[in-house]
Amino acid sequence: MGPCRRSVAAWRNGWLTGVVFAMCLICAPAPAPAHAAALQEPPSISVEALGDSLLLGSRMQLLEDPGGRMELSAVQHASGWRSHGSNVFAFGFSQSVWWARVLLRNDGAAVLSLMLEIDSPLQDEVDIHLLRTGGPEDTHVFTGDRRPFAARGIATVVPAVPVRLSPGESVAVYLRLATHDGLHEPITTQLWTMEAFHTHLQGEHLVIGMYYGALVTLLLYNLFLFASTRQPNFGLYALYVAAFLLWSFTFRGYAFQYLWPEAPVFNSQVLPISVAACFTSFVYFMLSYIDARRQLSRGIYRAVMVLAVFNALSAVPALFNHYALPIALCIVADTALMGFAFFMGVRLGLAGSRPALYLLLAFSMLALSVTLYYLSLAGLLPSVGGVKDLPLIGSMLEILLLAFGLADQMNTLKAAKLRAERRALAAQTALTTGLEREVAQRTAALAAANQRLADMAITDELTGAFNRRHFNAVLAATMARHARLRTPVAFCMVDVDHFKQYNDRYGHPAGDLVLQAVSRVVRERLARAGDHFFRIGGEEFGILMDGADTLSATRPFVEQVRAAIEALALPHAASPHGVVTASFGLVLLETGDHPIRGEELVARADRLLYDAKHAGRNRVVAEVL
Repeated sequence: MGPCRRSVAAWRNGWLTGVVFAMCLICAPAPAPAHAAALQEPPSISVEALGDSLLLGSRMQLLEDPGGRMELSAVQHASGWRSHGSNVFAFGFSQSVWWARVLLRNDGAAVLSLMLEIDSPLQDEVDIHLLRTGGPEDTHVFTGDRRPFAARGIATVVPAVPVRLSPGESVAVYLRLATHDGLHEPITTQLWTMEAFHTHLQGEHLVIGMYYGALVTLLLYNLFLFASTRQPNFGLYALYVAAFLLWSFTFRGYAFQYLWPEAPVFNSQVLPISVAACFTSFVYFMLSYIDARRQLSRGIYRAVMVLAVFNALSAVPALFNHYALPIALCIVADTALMGFAFFMGVRLGLAGSRPALYLLLAFSMLALSVTLYYLSLAGLLPSVGGVKDLPLIGSMLEILLLAFGLADQMNTLKAAKLRAERRALAAQTALTTGLEREVAQRTAALAAANQRLADMAITDELTGAFNRRHFNAVLAATMARHARLRTPVAFCMVDVDHFKQYNDRYGHPAGDLVLQAVSRVVRERLARAGDHFFRIGGEEFGILMDGADTLSATRPFVEQVRAAIEALALPHAASPHGVVTASFGLVLLETGDHPIRGEELVARADRLLYDAKHAGRNRVVAEVL
């Protein structure tokens, strides 16, 4: 691939079609410098020491044919020829037909086999005339992308004509460059040795093959990611790569050579349509990738959308076989779009947007490669090895950087999702733990409340002793176990002495305090699990001791209780003892040989209590059954 086709590829490559093409129109050297004098004969070049190749543009003369009606014979004798001075023919938008000429001489002693390459796959009409001073017949080749591919004679993506020069022979080369509707493509003409030309083609095919292989791989990979994740960014990026691939394959001439070689009009229609599709798909990808709806103001977002729609509509004239008009419209829209892209990249990049930084870096790499290439073409930089491939490298870097940006965005989203999931899991765990703790607390509170209710149901509210209802239940269970296991049981009736007189003298509240004090004294001394204290009624209490020892061991315990009540020293003026005392009736069932019911046990203890009262109170009367 020669420099011309690479230069065109650069200014249309993905991002900078309009901008670079405008640079080409502005910066390209004028076709007819004012200082050049009219020449009657073409400039002569000796090619016996050619080397590998030679650029002919700066050595050629140009002739403008505004009406496009001049024939070769008239052109040969025309007086308007002027030297060109540049290796690039860049006529831009022009309805004129342009002629170029040069004379090739073989001053050596060997036959030279050369190849003349017109390095543009897109020039509409390229007529090549090789006029010899003697010997073989002249050669005339009529080709260009508005003519069937077979007209080229040699199956290469750009027109090429073999040139054979015998020793001492000269060949005048005349080129006629015309367009369908006024847009000339930038062109270079290059003369190769045959061996160098084939080596050049092989190297170019290798590089282009790897280039398209990488593009197809990226396209398939992102289509797979889109199908797997349903993320719109991957789908839009795949659409952009597909449009870019179609444009590049058409722009470089491979589509014309391999897909539709007999459809030159269709080939010219596909190119502006693919350019519009490339830019439009890129804009939609860009807006989605940088989250433009949220990141940009509504005015800027709408302006970019309007330009994108205008860019898409610019391809409509191509459907009616117009080529120059859609390209001109694309230049306007694409230049504005690229300005917005730079603006958004810089603005959002400075705000810390990683997608914007990737976008700006990708765009800058392509812009840098194109700028260096054009500076090299203009002679402002040395044309070192690899400079001609800079646009190719820049476009590949741009697409790869955008792919890396997508991967980075996906990783960022995955990391954010993972952090969100961790926070959600932590919150859920905290909530679950909190709920479990609350449930446990409420369960414990409910159990405690139920226990309190149960206790309240069996406890006397005033004294804290078990009530009469619970006494009946416990007594029945105890007597049943006594009858079955023959375990000893002791029951003691307790009555506060002269309690009615105490209430009459000190009042019922004071009497309640006495009952509470008596209850506290008794309960503090009941240490075994089988001992229970009950308020049976009024000032009467009962002590039930399941599994009690013999009377000799039980009676001292009851005597301790009696003494403790007396030791309270609660004043009681109506009592002979001057303090509150209590009387006790104790019954002990040791063997259970003679079954007795609970009612009988209570009655027997009550009778013994009665005996204690008649014996002077403040005493214990006991009996063993």
